[in-house]
Amino acid sequence: MQAVRRLMGFGLIGLVAAACTRGSATPNLSPVSSAPPSSVASSPVSVSPTVPPLYPADVPLTGHNVRPGEKPPVYPAAAKQHSQAGANAFAEFFLRTWDWAYATTNPSYMQHYFGSTCGLCTGVATGINKTAAERHWFLGGRLTVHPVVAAAIAPVTAPAEFCSRGTIDETAYSTVDARGKVYSGDGAHRGDRIKICVVSSGKSWMITYLAGVE
Repeated sequence: MQAVRRLMGFGLIGLVAAACTRGSATPNLSPVSSAPPSSVASSPVSVSPTVPPLYPADVPLTGHNVRPGEKPPVYPAAAKQHSQAGANAFAEFFLRTWDWAYATTNPSYMQHYFGSTCGLCTGVATGINKTAAERHWFLGGRLTVHPVVAAAIAPVTAPAEFCSRGTIDETAYSTVDARGKVYSGDGAHRGDRIKICVVSSGKSWMITYLAGVE
């Protein structure tokens, strides 16, 4: 629970910082043959199937806090099911997009998947954007996301079809500028639990509620 509050402040640190201080072109000239044309069957044109992109176009592929060779998380096939299992898979994926926001100091990925009722989501994204605008970024603060399980909707009053509970560990972090000056930081946290509630949104899900739980 303490680390969830820290993650909120971690994202909002930029708001504080702002107060204190992105074929050949040659024509064929061969004579025309008088022989009758041979019958040649035309070959069908091979068309490659369109492969959908792995990520939305605005998702950053690298950043100051990205590990060597690391790529953004990919939306899981399991999350396409309209079921509790699908909601659990989506919740785990969303937590990984949150981690990617801290890896890149860019919340674009996670912003595709939450609505206005998720105040914590909005606050974190706003703070990370402000941090980036101040040309600061995060070092450390990376999340380890453990398997997500089902959770009861009650007592959540936000719109929800399913709720899930996730557990995360976070490494120690610092917020720094281009010169390496440290503006804030915190130690590592383990075993923090988060409740995530969702509603279906087209072919995906949308987060309506996210908060730390005891």
